[in-house]
Amino acid sequence: MNPASQSKPRSGGVYIGTHVDEVLRAALARFPAAEIIMIPAGSAEKLREAAYLVSPGVPHTRTLIEAFAAGVPVIASRQGAHAELVEQGRNGLLFEAGSAADLARCLRWAEAFPERMREMGEFARADYQARFVSSWSYSTLFGERRRSARA
Repeated sequence: MNPASQSKPRSGGVYIGTHVDEVLRAALARFPAAEIIMIPAGSAEKLREAAYLVSPGVPHTRTLIEAFAAGVPVIASRQGAHAELVEQGRNGLLFEAGSAADLARCLRWAEAFPERMREMGEFARADYQARFVSSWSYSTLFGERRRSARA
């Protein structure tokens, strides 16, 4: 379990960018109760405090990986890297690209089930560990090379 998730409950979502995506703007008009704050790229502390990341536009793989590393589930459009990395209901939620109604449905669900979103965050962190953190150490890597050179 991610120690950060135990320290204080996470609430609301974050959107990383400098301007609000039109699909997100329309979704928030449909579900104004969603608490979404906009943060600039590289705001790791704010990302760690969020209950989820909203990524409605063009997929940015690094942003998804940073969210997973922080144990934050992702609500993303079903396209490109989003569709590859986000597993519906496991480490995040997917919605049809360009559909404000579908994004609003996901936001409504995320706000209604914070405990389930927290669990998805734990799975996101586990996925990050399994996919992107190498278990090879320097000695293991070069030890294997020396053994193979002797054979």
